[in-house]
Amino acid sequence: MTSDYEEVGIGSFACTFGDLECKPEDIPDFDALWQAVSPGTDFAVMGCATFRKMSGQAEEYVVDAIRRTLLGAVVSPQDIDHIVFATSDPTLALLSHDFAVRVLDAVGLVGCVPHVLSYQRCCSSLTALRYGRQLFSDPYVANVVVVGLDFTPDDRDRVRTYAVFGDAAASCLLTRRDPGRVRLVSSAIQVDVDGLRGRDSIMSRKKVADSALSSVLHASGRQLEQITKVFAANLHQPLTLFNAAAAGFQPDKLHFADTLSAYGHCGNCDWMINLVDYHERFGILPGELYLAQASAQGFYACGLLEGSVS
Repeated sequence: MTSDYEEVGIGSFACTFGDLECKPEDIPDFDALWQAVSPGTDFAVMGCATFRKMSGQAEEYVVDAIRRTLLGAVVSPQDIDHIVFATSDPTLALLSHDFAVRVLDAVGLVGCVPHVLSYQRCCSSLTALRYGRQLFSDPYVANVVVVGLDFTPDDRDRVRTYAVFGDAAASCLLTRRDPGRVRLVSSAIQVDVDGLRGRDSIMSRKKVADSALSSVLHASGRQLEQITKVFAANLHQPLTLFNAAAAGFQPDKLHFADTLSAYGHCGNCDWMINLVDYHERFGILPGELYLAQASAQGFYACGLLEGSVS
């Protein structure tokens, strides 16, 4: 758990989705796959109408997201000190050995140190945000890019009991020179040992969520009721709403339904996708509190964000 109030802005969020729009029902043997993971359950109430699929190499989408982040922030690639990639365990295994080098070369990040965070499944990007923030303990660090990436090559592997997976890359810039869109007030990730072993329960999931949220709120000196909106993981809608209620959030606190419908569950990109979508529709307000949240079997992560004052 971390808490840090130093003024480092987080902004210039960018999301690049797979270029092919697909329907879950078009996946070969979808009905059989769905009944295998969720017997007797009606998929129509899960909330996912379409998902995005990458037709090219993953690095192409990552490069596009990073370029748009730098363009939005009016920052030169040569001025980026570190880049932190975050991805789930299965996606990490799919990346080529020279993935980072190819991305650095394509963007022109000539003085940039690459990092990767994984093994925390879809919670890795919130740990990456915290880690990226910690890099500013070096007074010479001025700009850090954080990138979330997840994709699924085999459509049959997209269909899970808790979500339908989509493909996306998302990025943001942490910087000293600008207040950005938000700042990280506090963050936490907790582990559910039963979940890691595939034996999680309603109680074990609630316990790990309560522990992470309590840590974040205690570190920040804030209350749950002060949170304006939660940028949730795009799991199946009934599961997302149930998890939120167990953590003490009313359904109207969550922003996820429309992006879930359009993109499915994009793993480590979800909270950034939902933040961007919310800002485009309603605006991130200065001084308001927002919770970026991610959950996976065995983990729960959250980051308390405060809207920046320009």
